[in-house]
Amino acid sequence: MDHPTRIQLARDLAARLAATYGERIVVGGVYGSAARGDDTEWSDLDLLCITRGAGGPAGRAFLFQGIAVGLHVLDHADLERLLTRPGPRWPFWMGVLDVLQPLVGDRAQPGRWVELGQTPSEAAFHAALEAELPGLVFESYGRIRSCAARRDERDAPITACEVLSEMQTALCLLNRRWVTRDYYGGLEQTFSFPLLPDGYGRLAPQLWEAHELNEIVTAAGTLVAGYWRLITACGLNVPNYQRVDDIPL
Repeated sequence: MDHPTRIQLARDLAARLAATYGERIVVGGVYGSAARGDDTEWSDLDLLCITRGAGGPAGRAFLFQGIAVGLHVLDHADLERLLTRPGPRWPFWMGVLDVLQPLVGDRAQPGRWVELGQTPSEAAFHAALEAELPGLVFESYGRIRSCAARRDERDAPITACEVLSEMQTALCLLNRRWVTRDYYGGLEQTFSFPLLPDGYGRLAPQLWEAHELNEIVTAAGTLVAGYWRLITACGLNVPNYQRVDDIPL
């Protein structure tokens, strides 16, 4: 499926949704590679429908002429909570809204939501990041070290990608910024963030491309050490308990 056909499919689906659900749809549109215009014949189609009140469409996934299509539905109140109470999904939704190509509804509303998502304070973002640690980065880094202990060459590259993906989320929250691409494209967008671990622009690509176990362990260890120094320097409190009695339960 070429780009014009994929966009026409998005328009046709959006028109059907608008005809069926009317004012219950705040805005509907397409995001991802189709919205950016860099989709290929094999790319999927991602549609977003923001609704108000009950009785709106249900989210679903299906194939159309062999192409995966996803309709993602979210109530506007839930979206606004995600935007104003930062958490791990905040970067995702900001990235979606930033590239969303509206097809039905209020075409100016995505821009207003992007502005809303930038209103939480730095303290709110720091609190959100603290709440997610050590689940972000440290757990997946532990899996890399486990691969090294087991001499597991097969799983180590996958865990390296997990470390980088989770670090991307953490850096988005720390910098109050977001990315608009997946995989390495999104990682590359973080290189311009002001707050980064030492050597991040060199170590992140090195870890992404590494396949040898020793290279993965070395690059990940250096990168995670720099990440720890960064979050500490930014004043984040990440307790590392040494006694069971000190753990608040």
